[in-house]
Amino acid sequence: MKNLSVDSLTAELPLFQEDGGGASPTSTHQLYFKEVDANTAALAYKNWHYLGDTDFIGQINFGVYHNGLLEGAISYGPPNAKVLKDYWTPETQKGWWEIKRLVCSPKCPKNSESRFIGFTIRSLRRCCVVLGIVTYADDGQNHVGTIYRASGFSYKGLTAPKKDYWVNGKQVQRGAVKHLNGEWRDRTRKHLFIKDFRRK
Repeated sequence: MKNLSVDSLTAELPLFQEDGGGASPTSTHQLYFKEVDANTAALAYKNWHYLGDTDFIGQINFGVYHNGLLEGAISYGPPNAKVLKDYWTPETQKGWWEIKRLVCSPKCPKNSESRFIGFTIRSLRRCCVVLGIVTYADDGQNHVGTIYRASGFSYKGLTAPKKDYWVNGKQVQRGAVKHLNGEWRDRTRKHLFIKDFRRK
């Protein structure tokens, strides 16, 4: 059975390209972008993102398409950090957004991500209050944030060192760990990037 998009505009089309069918895009102008639901975005992450189907909190999602087929996604939501010095506190966080996930398939040509980011930020600003956007590049995956620099984000350095508690090879997500038989491990640090619209 073919995977079908749950997005109403592509519900009659296969969500992913079948082997041997169709040409890959050769230019970013052959791609089109539109808002999608969370389930559609999740299919892209499951197929191409290194975190796979790991849960996260997103609110607004966009998809990348070529010839009616999903080739990537991006999701925006509230920042995980409750406080970021010089930017927000719990009382002033409203209007700040975080890029929660971003992925384009290997078929997408060079610069697809930066064009996608630009389109979605403009769309987000048309429908929501946007004081700024924060995003991270995972140093543990050898990501250095090249696409965020190309998209006009300012680099703010590495996040602070932290540790996570692991039991039987799995990270404990929340709650007390005193009674558990596990170990503390260094958390992968991430490169922090910010696009601040307050000073424009």
